Amino acid sequence: MTTLAITWMTPLTGIVVASALVPLLVALYFLKLRRRPAGVPSTLLWKRSVEDVRANTPFQRLRPSLLLFLQLGLLAFVAFALMQPRMDLGLGSGGRTVIIVDASCSMGAKDLDGTRTRLDVAKEQAKARVEAIFAGGLFSAAPGETMVIAFSDAAKVMQPFTRSSGDLLRAIDRIEPTDGASRIGDALALARAFATVVNPDAPGAAPESATLELWSDGRITDLDAEGLRPGERLVYHVTGRADAANLGIEGIAAERSATDPGLIQVFVTLRNDGPDAVETDLELFVDGQRRAVTPKPVRVAAAMAGDAYKPGSERVTFPPFVQPRAGVLRVQVVRADALDADNRAEVAVSAPKRLKIAAVGPLDQFTRFVVQSLPSERTQQLSAEDFAKLGNRSDEFDVVVAAPGALPKAIPPGRYLVLGVPQGIDGLNPYGTKESLSVRSQRGEHPVLRAVNLDDLRVSKAVAMAPASDIEAIVEGPDVPLVLVARRGPVTAVLTAFEPLDTNWPWQRAFPTFIANAVEWLGGIDQAAVGEEHHPGDTLSVRVAAGTKEATVTMPDGTREVIPAREGSVTFGPVTRAGAYAFAWSDERGEQRRDFAVVPAMDEGRLGAAPELSVGTQTVAGTSIGSGTLNDLWPWALTAALVLLVVEWWAYHRRHWIRATPGARAVRPLGAKDALGGGAPIMRP
Repeated sequence: MTTLAITWMTPLTGIVVASALVPLLVALYFLKLRRRPAGVPSTLLWKRSVEDVRANTPFQRLRPSLLLFLQLGLLAFVAFALMQPRMDLGLGSGGRTVIIVDASCSMGAKDLDGTRTRLDVAKEQAKARVEAIFAGGLFSAAPGETMVIAFSDAAKVMQPFTRSSGDLLRAIDRIEPTDGASRIGDALALARAFATVVNPDAPGAAPESATLELWSDGRITDLDAEGLRPGERLVYHVTGRADAANLGIEGIAAERSATDPGLIQVFVTLRNDGPDAVETDLELFVDGQRRAVTPKPVRVAAAMAGDAYKPGSERVTFPPFVQPRAGVLRVQVVRADALDADNRAEVAVSAPKRLKIAAVGPLDQFTRFVVQSLPSERTQQLSAEDFAKLGNRSDEFDVVVAAPGALPKAIPPGRYLVLGVPQGIDGLNPYGTKESLSVRSQRGEHPVLRAVNLDDLRVSKAVAMAPASDIEAIVEGPDVPLVLVARRGPVTAVLTAFEPLDTNWPWQRAFPTFIANAVEWLGGIDQAAVGEEHHPGDTLSVRVAAGTKEATVTMPDGTREVIPAREGSVTFGPVTRAGAYAFAWSDERGEQRRDFAVVPAMDEGRLGAAPELSVGTQTVAGTSIGSGTLNDLWPWALTAALVLLVVEWWAYHRRHWIRATPGARAVRPLGAKDALGGGAPIMRP
């Protein structure tokens, strides 16, 4: 229900001032001596007039006075202003309210005043809204329950429904910025889940729809898939400028030379979301030390406006340089703008190395030949029994290539290529077999399928599986997945639903390419090229040797956290900020280190705030920055007090001006007597 509410921020101050000054003003008018003008024919009669003045009683009947009324009004407006009244324009209290705050990367922009981020402003406005809801109003109903949700890649309940304004204010203060994407789906789902919980103390009560109050810049990636339910009301508070421009790094990659692995080259893609072309220099840093600068400023074209919006883009390639060891490469935009998060990007590279490969079980001759042909430091053939005896020492191999039945039921931590369905990985859910299959689709962008053409692959028999949602199918047949990537804690596996001899694959060029790609990807030999790109919301994990108890993680801001090791791995996350993360631990080989680079979310560089939101079939207009939901009334009260002060000054001086004007006459009321006791009117020039 829409209500009009007037709330008071400091009511006691106004009451105290009014209580002190109004009685004092009235008392002064009671004590004021009222002298009548009297004309005397002789100075001998001044004595009689003076005695008449002395006999004037100090406390007399209070007579109507324009000046008194004006001064009382002046004090009333001043006291009203000191109470700091605010009017809530159309956002009613009562019922349930969900405060939803966008904490994504774009909310870190400082386009409003150059000092505070959008998130800072949004939190201030959200706190003011909480104070308005719980301050009580002249026409408002009793405040209902309110909750606070923050969202970026995922949503987080900062405070469930409560009637405590203090808890809500503290919850808003706890909202932290992230460099993630803006996805509101989880936030709406949480809001609806909490709002539809029926009060157990009120049997028979129906679920109550909540008013959703959103603070965001409107650049929400999944808003098209959402809609408002019957009874829901969305209030959109626009946080940001519609004309905000931005230049940032959209992507970064690095790769080593195939002929000289000690040489590395860095590629950067710049994105311009502004209406004008921009020129900037780029700097390249290696482990914090500046290594290169672009020889001349890079020009990035302007974005195309309109319905077919397209940002300007430019790709920059740095010359190859020598980097024989692991490290973190950082590219930084020299030109400053409103958003700092996308002005830098990191990529972690590892030192070039040769893999240690274990071939376990009775591999077919084709697979065994390809594995033995791969460049490696060591390739060792092991039986299933010998591999099982290794136990936790299996991590001395970078990659294990195994036959389907060669792995134990409890697979030790490691990285596996299995040409067939293994028995030790949960979540595959096999349920039968399929025959005469071909490839319907494949994810060609995955590193395992790089330059792998499976159009001519024919599978005579495969295991039918219904994999869990966290197992990725990168090649699919008509009804079942054919090639999968499973990540279960410390175990990462690439596996096929068929054995090579049940296909025509071993006679195709794609077969050795697939095995080589899988081994290189699993072994991390391609980390120097691109690394495994991480975004906010991802979880970082490293394998550690058996017996390692803990590792220290250094965050981008320099803070450190000690993480215990479990089952041969250390896991940290989900991460929220972009930058370099360093894992450090000790084992029998000495001090170990592994770097990760987390880049900001894509599509967060477009900073222009959306003036309205399209939610399903509804369009929600936004309230702009500065209008807010509360209007302060005290400036109007002070203005009215100033007007009354001017009127009082005019009235006071007008009366004295009339008396002092030559030719003006003052006439006493009929029936009044002059100082001599006569009844005739006394005229005075």
